[in-house]
Amino acid sequence: MVEQLRQEQEPEQEPKQAPKRVSVRLPAPAARMLRSALAAAAIIAISWGVIYLGAARADQAARHNLLMRARASAALLDPGDIADLIQHASGPSPTSSETFVRVLDRLRALCETSDDARFVYIVIPVDGQVVAILDSEPEDSPNYSPPGQSMYPATPGQMALFASVAAGVEGPRTDPWGTWITAYAPITANGGNSPVAFLAMDVDASAWPKYSLVQWAPIFLTVAFLAALAVFMVISRYNRESRHARYLAERDYLTGLANRAALIRAIDRAILQAKKGKPSALLAIDIDNFKALNDTLTHSMGDEILIAVAEHVKTLVRKTDLVARVAGDEFAVLLRGVVRNEALVTAERIRSSLENLRFEVRGMPVYLTVSTGLTEIGRDMHTRDVSMHADIALAAAKEAGKNRVVFSPAYVSPADNGKSETHSDTLAIEAALQSGRLLVYLQPIVPIAGAQPDGSDCRRFEALVRMVGPDNDVVTAGRFVPVAEGLGLIPQIDMWVLDQVIDLLSTQPGVKIAMNLSARSIARPSFLEQVEAKVASSSIGQGQLCFEITETAAMGNVSEVRSWMNRMKELGCTFGIDDFGAGHSAISYLYELPVDVVKIAGNVVQSMRDDSSGALIVEAINSVSHVLGARTVAECVEDEECLAALQGMGIDFGQGYYFARPMPADEALT
Repeated sequence: MVEQLRQEQEPEQEPKQAPKRVSVRLPAPAARMLRSALAAAAIIAISWGVIYLGAARADQAARHNLLMRARASAALLDPGDIADLIQHASGPSPTSSETFVRVLDRLRALCETSDDARFVYIVIPVDGQVVAILDSEPEDSPNYSPPGQSMYPATPGQMALFASVAAGVEGPRTDPWGTWITAYAPITANGGNSPVAFLAMDVDASAWPKYSLVQWAPIFLTVAFLAALAVFMVISRYNRESRHARYLAERDYLTGLANRAALIRAIDRAILQAKKGKPSALLAIDIDNFKALNDTLTHSMGDEILIAVAEHVKTLVRKTDLVARVAGDEFAVLLRGVVRNEALVTAERIRSSLENLRFEVRGMPVYLTVSTGLTEIGRDMHTRDVSMHADIALAAAKEAGKNRVVFSPAYVSPADNGKSETHSDTLAIEAALQSGRLLVYLQPIVPIAGAQPDGSDCRRFEALVRMVGPDNDVVTAGRFVPVAEGLGLIPQIDMWVLDQVIDLLSTQPGVKIAMNLSARSIARPSFLEQVEAKVASSSIGQGQLCFEITETAAMGNVSEVRSWMNRMKELGCTFGIDDFGAGHSAISYLYELPVDVVKIAGNVVQSMRDDSSGALIVEAINSVSHVLGARTVAECVEDEECLAALQGMGIDFGQGYYFARPMPADEALT
């Protein structure tokens, strides 16, 4: 898998050549979408042009019609009467004459018989102003213009019209009463060339065809809607095709799982999340002896097995995890947001489930096993490093006999001789088990809340394993236990520690010792049976032996683990939840499992120094534990200030360098 990922990220370098001029072409879907958008824009533009031309023609016809009506109306007026009105327009009472009344009645009749004329009046131009001679409006109307009053300034177009002594239509014109299209028709005597005055007819511009396209709006909106709908359909089709293309580019053609390219991107994102403190892990899973199985059956039946394995693995992980097919019979699972113990439990669950599963291909039963390599994803890792570590662990699982899970720490890298540090560590751990080079160290667990909660005066310790290295130096558990746990050697180490602790307790009746059991050990029913048998045959006293497990150790099968814990409690053992508060702790495990002690994780205890929320978390864990009848132990107590804070919260026990460092068992018990 690492070679494939490397090839994916580092394509071959070709010899440099002179730059060539290349034409840039849009992808076919993008070109289709662009053409459709341009077509829609053209449709809208043409539609608007047709509407505008139609409006212009309607405007021309309306102006001609208005002009003809104005001329006909002007011909109905007596020029002599109009001249008389002009002469008396500035007099004391111009509205009292018979002439005024007669012409006014005629104007009002013309206004009433016109469908669209709002105002009908007679005007003359005077010094650039349009002056009213007679207005058809009632005198009490706010729109009434009395004789001799200037109505509005004449525009250059109106002045040219008045000077030409011809009829015409002007506007739109805006005045205090609104916006108007106005027709002016000269009132002339028979045979005269100079008009006496002009008859004006105002039509509201809002109802004028060219300036109001309301009548064309349905057509325009319909065309625009159809064009927009066409564009939308094209874009939707393009999006569907793009999504489908991306799906095919990121999916394995046979199983439908994510492919190698999708896995690379997912690992990159997981590394970014690791930089933010959110851990992840990668499983490399390979079907054991698949080539022989594929050769025995037909290749099409082999494909059916791969599909069945893919579907089954998907049911064993969360929806947030990514399952990918990397090569022929090699799969990968990216576990997001998990710590090492959780990843080990999931990997073991997958291995065990596939081992016990009966596949049926075309009526033929098929049984198979898988080897799994596991690595954590660190914040400073590269994608190639992640896949390399998973491959190293997978190879170690194959070399160790297949059908197992092997863990590769994030720091593992090939040595100069081509062999990984994991290979050397494996040899050293096996040698230590066989030659007795493992040691049991004890670290005191001290009551800090006054008298011991159970009223006893027993000394309490935690058993910690050490290894004598090749140079006779003492190697701490943090350096070899993760490797041993990943390589499947941790159950042997746990069993060895149990033997040593039973021997110590058999000779120390006033001592209580707690020892850790790993998730890998608890996941094996045969291991639990051996532990039960050893404790039952020993002579240790009631409550002397405490087993510490993490809450993730019981995730695989809570009911089975709870049943075993109850049987062990009948034999006098107690149980503690170790590192509570680290990783994905769940309060539910405190009441689902028969727990006697809750050990608060050291990083949570240390967080009280810099973060007030750390103290609240510790206090909350202590309160919940006491409510459920469990005692609490605070790990990593390193100074008096921390001790005082824990005492103030009512924590039962403390453990850390402030009291004592881990020491050889004989030294601790003297």
